[in-house]
Amino acid sequence: MPHWRGVHRGGLSARFTVMNVAMLSSRLQQGATHPVGPGLALAMLGFALLAGAYAFEYLGGLKPCPLCLEQRVPWFVLIALGGAIYGTGTAKAPKTAMMALYVAALGVALWSAYLGGFHVGVEYKWWLGPQACSGGLATEGPLLGGISASDIVRCDEIPWSILGVSLAGFNFLFSLVAIGLAALGLKTAIRESR
Repeated sequence: MPHWRGVHRGGLSARFTVMNVAMLSSRLQQGATHPVGPGLALAMLGFALLAGAYAFEYLGGLKPCPLCLEQRVPWFVLIALGGAIYGTGTAKAPKTAMMALYVAALGVALWSAYLGGFHVGVEYKWWLGPQACSGGLATEGPLLGGISASDIVRCDEIPWSILGVSLAGFNFLFSLVAIGLAALGLKTAIRESR
């Protein structure tokens, strides 16, 4: 149980929680087992990943390819779904609504993993990518007007990696985390509805 201390200054009082490591761990476990906890974590994960993607683009100067841009869409949807899950939990909506939102989040996270995995396969030349950004690209013709090959961001090249994992690879890995969060949330919501 938290220990409360009242602080009184100039007619105003405030309460502060003195928290130790065991209490913090307990609170984190409670959040993970509460039906809205994983949904909130999904929204925060999506926000963090999109912030990172935009930071790489605008602060780091790393232009995204068409597949990279497509991989951002599921994270916007997961942010919205995570917010909706949180809203259903705080509004005391029926658990079936929360379960439906978690099923949708699970589907979107699977879609995100597919997009990331497909892009990784294109980068490592396991399969062909879209004609518009991989393979032999046409840069001449009446519609293209002599586009420089350097103007096209290729999908089949790895512009940045750490420990051999590209940004598409990280997107795939974080999508697996999102799948786990959505599954945990669904399991928790089902358990709570009984």
